[in-house]
Amino acid sequence: MPAPDTFWTYFGAVAAYVAVLAVPGGLIGWAAGLRGWALAGLSPLLSYAVTGLAGPWLALVGLPYNVLTAAACTLLLAGVAFGIRRLCLVRGWITPGAEAPPVIWTKRAHWAVAACVVVAVGLSIAVVLSARGGTTAVFQRWDTVYHANGIRYIAETGDGSLTGMSTINWYPNGSFYPNGYHLVAALVYEISGTSIPVTLNAVTMPIAGIFALSMVALIRQMGGRAVHAGCTALIASAATTGAYESVSSGLLPYALGVVLTPLMVVSLQRFLVRPAIDTGIVFALTADGLLVSHSSALFGGALLAAPLVLQRWYRSLRRLPVDGVPEGRGGFAVIGRDVLYTIPVMVVAVVLGSRQILGAIGFTDGAYPYNPWNSHLPVVSALKMLATFQQVLNSPQLWLTALLVLGTLSFLRLGRMRWVLLSAIGLSGLFVLVTSYGNVPLVITLSRPWWNDRFRLMALAAIPLCLLAGHGMAEAQRWIARLVRSVNWAKERPQVVSRLGIAAAAVVIAVTAVLTGGFYRTANATAVSFLYYNGPEGDGSPPVNQDEIIAMDYLGRMGIPSDQKVLNDRLDGTAWMYALAGVHPVAGHYDGSGAVSPDANYLAEHFRDFDRDPHVRESLRRLNVHHVLIGSGAIAKDAPRAAGLRDLEGSDFLKLVYRNPGAQIYTIVK
Repeated sequence: MPAPDTFWTYFGAVAAYVAVLAVPGGLIGWAAGLRGWALAGLSPLLSYAVTGLAGPWLALVGLPYNVLTAAACTLLLAGVAFGIRRLCLVRGWITPGAEAPPVIWTKRAHWAVAACVVVAVGLSIAVVLSARGGTTAVFQRWDTVYHANGIRYIAETGDGSLTGMSTINWYPNGSFYPNGYHLVAALVYEISGTSIPVTLNAVTMPIAGIFALSMVALIRQMGGRAVHAGCTALIASAATTGAYESVSSGLLPYALGVVLTPLMVVSLQRFLVRPAIDTGIVFALTADGLLVSHSSALFGGALLAAPLVLQRWYRSLRRLPVDGVPEGRGGFAVIGRDVLYTIPVMVVAVVLGSRQILGAIGFTDGAYPYNPWNSHLPVVSALKMLATFQQVLNSPQLWLTALLVLGTLSFLRLGRMRWVLLSAIGLSGLFVLVTSYGNVPLVITLSRPWWNDRFRLMALAAIPLCLLAGHGMAEAQRWIARLVRSVNWAKERPQVVSRLGIAAAAVVIAVTAVLTGGFYRTANATAVSFLYYNGPEGDGSPPVNQDEIIAMDYLGRMGIPSDQKVLNDRLDGTAWMYALAGVHPVAGHYDGSGAVSPDANYLAEHFRDFDRDPHVRESLRRLNVHHVLIGSGAIAKDAPRAAGLRDLEGSDFLKLVYRNPGAQIYTIVK
């Protein structure tokens, strides 16, 4: 059973998650020379990088993945980064400082932006908590059972390989999946001692807050205004299509990858301004961190940051000032230098991430099918979704639309960040292609990293759109402050003028909060609630109901050995039995495609023929099955129970050992 829904239960789990995000990445980032907002923003990504890399490499050398070995890997990587940087400093090979943000913020500005990030984290937690009213609720969407079973598998077995956790369903060999999300969550599960549902909720709650922190780090690194950073943090916590929509669909690792994607710009900018070993280490780990969080995140980071590079090269060719480039250096020399210095960094990143890269290549060539969504909505509808930050909800976020328009029209005031408009056009264009022409073979090929899925690409496009909307909000603050300064009485009071900026920002934030109903907290909670109801409440039947949860708890207390499997239906909630009760199911995921055991498929169709079909008995023996759990929910509306598991009541080869209104447990007695 899930742990009791108490304050201290989920507080402990969230605290454990924050510690896992902050400590490993913070230590490595500090050792590599990161400071300030760059350190704060990159710490979560670096934590995912070290844990996501450690799991597969530890498995390769035969060592378990757990809190101690993850800590050892962290200390090793931090020690290497510190030693290399210290050696370079002593020898005079590097001169830190050029990579620092080009614009100074006042102490008051730093604190104000930090307050906005704290508010964004609070909003994110409130949205998830109010989506269902508690942290122990079981996630109901398609892939969440896979993530839940995978987290428990890693924590219990210490197997951090890229295929191990998939053996719960695709046994005996498993299937590739980038498991950085699960490796971090496994540490949270170990440290907090809570249940898997609480762990999943804890890891999900601050998702939009992490998004806000990543955006602030990006703006700070690019020399943006503090007001822009603070406003964007709040926009990131308000936009449904940013973090929340991916969560609502159960795309938990993908949502993580999206909120970490802006950090590619941070590490890339630091490296381009001052290419050196220490900035190169951070850049390489950033690439690997995105890779291990979700394979598509690395592609998304490259697409987001590409306009930054293009703007840099364009300005170099026109001999305009460029950060980190001495005056007078030719444009082609700058381009050549950037490419030349980037190559060794990418080589290091490829070597460190070779386990994931080879696994992804093997998966692409494997038996798991690639089924494109083939969306073909009208172009106007696609553009409307982008502009109104609306895709799964009925109501558009029109106030964000107004801020987006304002930010787009005033994009020239973005300065070093003008490239954001080009990024918005490019990523929005990719979304429109997949949404309106998703059945075109070329579009299917181009969008394969995102499974040709418009919902995933909407989240990616939301990154620059949120940056533009945040800029629009910041420009409103600038105009208000300028208007007040122009008034005669204000000119006569210097002490008032000096505080106009912060006062105008407070007014803009307060007005936006009122107009959006608390930054769309209720609307976002509605979107996230789909995660707990398998869609809008009332539209579908949640696959995991309370009767099944109680039955799985009983099953977990029956003392079933770990080498035995329990027969179950693939489409009901019993696929959660490993995550909730530690008992291995025959069907450990709703997905039966790919290299699922032929014995599992045969039993699903023919188990009820136990007495007259020797193949059934052979399959049971090979899988070591002695018990059957029958549930009542379904992942798909009106999905029928597998033919082989129907009408088992009264069968002479079964003994009923437990029953409640929605579940039955049988023991095979022959």
